[in-house]
Amino acid sequence: MEDAIIQLTGGLDSTVLAHHLKDKYRIHGVFINYGYAPQVKEFELVKELAQSLAIELKVVDFSSYIKSFDLLPISSSNYMLKHQFLIEILASLSAYPDLNKVFVGWLKGEWNKKKEMLDQVQATLDFKVIAPFSDLTKGEVIRLGQRLGVDFTKTWSCIVSGKVHCGFCMPCRSRKRAFKESSLDDPTHYYYNESPDEIDEFISKSNVEETYGRFIKPFLEYTKEYSKEFMDNYINLMRKGNG
Repeated sequence: MEDAIIQLTGGLDSTVLAHHLKDKYRIHGVFINYGYAPQVKEFELVKELAQSLAIELKVVDFSSYIKSFDLLPISSSNYMLKHQFLIEILASLSAYPDLNKVFVGWLKGEWNKKKEMLDQVQATLDFKVIAPFSDLTKGEVIRLGQRLGVDFTKTWSCIVSGKVHCGFCMPCRSRKRAFKESSLDDPTHYYYNESPDEIDEFISKSNVEETYGRFIKPFLEYTKEYSKEFMDNYINLMRKGNG
């Protein structure tokens, strides 16, 4: 059986991908630690997945690197640094220096945005990145996961909390939409149960303070995962991000 690396995040896509590949490759997993609260839950789920599928797992610590950037600590911007995906690929390869094939759970649309840069780097450094789901939507991946017997309660999407899915962050909204697209019941417990469209509309019509007061502050107070100092500073960071 051929060896291959897989990036494991605890999310829907990488979890389904691991189940999809488990009988085709000898999988070596990589978890990249950013050092934020949601990753406590993500890492717990990744370790459980690795144990259940007999995947060797290594952790790459990115926490110091990420925190050197002046970004909102709980925001999708943490995962959208320019060319961050490429750095993560190289980090995964460095965890297993004898391997040169990396599987990622990128979906339809994601792959095309990244492929041109990847092609150049892959040719130079002699490694291969494979995205088996590059022609699939998240809803289609969920249907595949159901056929493979994936327990979706053992996956995590929220980038705000590791205690409960907030229901308002971008990945939570994407998760809600994907289950609706799949026509399968969503087993996820969300703190906010408004539809993604309702949340999109509110955010589009609201300023930073209104969004913070309506969704973020009550949720942070509920989870108690962040210090009072962090919460006091968060609104200023949001203003700066919108400046």
